[in-house]
Amino acid sequence: MGVFQNQGVCGQAFPSFPSPTPSRDPNFVRSHGNACYAGSLLSDRPIDILAINETKLDDTISDNGIHISGYESIRSDRSTNGRSGGGVCFYILSEINYSVRSDLICEHIESVTVEIKKPRSRPFAVMTWYRPPDSSIDLFRQFEELLGKLDSENIEYYVVGDLNCNVAAPKVDNSTNILSNIAEVYGLDHLITEYTRITDKSSTLIDLIFVNTLDRVVCLGVSHIGISDHS
Repeated sequence: MGVFQNQGVCGQAFPSFPSPTPSRDPNFVRSHGNACYAGSLLSDRPIDILAINETKLDDTISDNGIHISGYESIRSDRSTNGRSGGGVCFYILSEINYSVRSDLICEHIESVTVEIKKPRSRPFAVMTWYRPPDSSIDLFRQFEELLGKLDSENIEYYVVGDLNCNVAAPKVDNSTNILSNIAEVYGLDHLITEYTRITDKSSTLIDLIFVNTLDRVVCLGVSHIGISDHS
């Protein structure tokens, strides 16, 4: 799980919930189990903003089913189109003043962007984006359009999520190269340098945090939480 803190707000990007346990009732796991994982995480750590990718939620699961006391949830479930899984959401500490950037919603990108409004300070934006493996290259064009809107506002912003681009690979693939080029164009720094997905067969850095104002970041790192194969 990637961790960042700017001057006032601590954010963490939790890339994916564990898959439902086959031995348990799947509806119970999907509607309550995922929230329990996040609830346990939030009760143990002073997190202001938690971004989650691969929520695997749909319209059969209400907002009440994923509610965590003390937090507001903002979710964007995957449109079915014959595919299950995916989806993203934020949990934001209730005392934080925020708004959802509905102007930064793209039909084909699984993302949510919120604008955080701090007292006596300029607002900043946080976008979480889940990019599935083997996605169309065209998604990067649409992603770049969203970045262009943020960049034109001269606003501090963060992009966090499981982008399935291994930036630590000895030889990066085409998707990772495109992402790196976009980051360079918009002057984005990537905060995470440790592997975030470690299996018996591989170690990759695919859960990423980009920021356009590096000087505002006061701490960063990777938190190994043990309930996902991502960190």
